[in-house]
Amino acid sequence: MVVVLAVAWSVALETVPIARVARDARAGDTGAVAAPHAGSAAVTSVVGLGDSVPAGSACDCDTFVSLVRKTLAARQGTGVAADNLATGGLTSQGLLDQMDSGSATGAIGKADLVIITIGANDFDSASLEDDDCGPRAGLACYKDGLARLRANVDGILGKVRALQTRPRSRIVVTGYWNVFLDGDSARAKGTTYVSNSDALTRAVNGTLAGAAAAKGARYVDVYGPFKGDGSHDDTPLLAADGDHPNAAGHRVIADSILSALAAS
Repeated sequence: MVVVLAVAWSVALETVPIARVARDARAGDTGAVAAPHAGSAAVTSVVGLGDSVPAGSACDCDTFVSLVRKTLAARQGTGVAADNLATGGLTSQGLLDQMDSGSATGAIGKADLVIITIGANDFDSASLEDDDCGPRAGLACYKDGLARLRANVDGILGKVRALQTRPRSRIVVTGYWNVFLDGDSARAKGTTYVSNSDALTRAVNGTLAGAAAAKGARYVDVYGPFKGDGSHDDTPLLAADGDHPNAAGHRVIADSILSALAAS
């Protein structure tokens, strides 16, 4: 595993139109999202960075990075290139290291839109049901991991910004609906798993949103579009493994990003 919620680590977030996006996805409707403001800069090149979510794992479908590219090209009536460098299993430290590779530096330098999804693989689900890993303990066992995530994402965003050369280039950072299993797959593991994974996800999203705000990037919430206030069942948006988005889920993420771009 290209995003708010009332927990100790959360910050005030800008959100996209949640109810319509989630409703349309559940109905299989992929209707158009509002066109960009007239002053919005045209996008000529998109780069995707991150883990198995933007990489499209467990889904033989167009990733949300590809869907964003296709939609922007259709709207603008111009060609839009895409370079998806996302890799399954990547951690935030791994992505920070990737920023020094030639493929990443070259692609980012030419891109005017960089979409990042990272952080889920920084955390181990094996200890999720331990007493000190839940919300009642303040997610004590994950505090060091959350601090490292913030430091790494700060570093990633700083490097991306330094590499960007195109005028009015933008960075989007997405959050997660869950950093571990969700939907039916999570419920099969019991209420403690569901509660603790949700609390950690909200903390991760708050950490990502804080880093994005500090570095001038746009944070895009996907928790709300997938789950509303947390009570909606997102199983229809998940692949069979319960861990990754299916085609409908990728569409929801893409539409959330496109709505955020249109509003910026």
